[in-house]
Amino acid sequence: MSVMLFIHVLTIGVWAGCVFTEVVLEVVLEKQPPESSHLARLHALIDRYVEIPAIIVVAATGVVLLQSVQWDTLLEVKVALGVTAVVLNSIAALTVQRRYQCLQSGNMSGYQYWNLWHERIGIGCVLSITGAIVVGGYRLVL
Repeated sequence: MSVMLFIHVLTIGVWAGCVFTEVVLEVVLEKQPPESSHLARLHALIDRYVEIPAIIVVAATGVVLLQSVQWDTLLEVKVALGVTAVVLNSIAALTVQRRYQCLQSGNMSGYQYWNLWHERIGIGCVLSITGAIVVGGYRLVL
């Protein structure tokens, strides 16, 4: 395994760990009032300081790795799922930041609006990153 592939796989683990952590936070804290649950703040901090940097490293190392790889159908599927995961997670990070800003300003209708969009986009994030990991893992053991 090359150093670049190692960094790519390790950073995918960090990213997937963030997604898993955020899913648990969302499920556990969603029933509490937004003002006291700290959900919006915690999720925004995880996105800003861990998840978004991990997504950038995954995307950058992925692009570098694609320069010297033999393309096949599984790789095309993995790349499509990975790109989808990057795009959806980037949009989800925007919704998380907007939700937190609305909470800070006391705009609860805005909070609910961005929370709903985050839930909708989040499903695609989880499915696409999971699919990319499964296909990528399968390709690694072939």
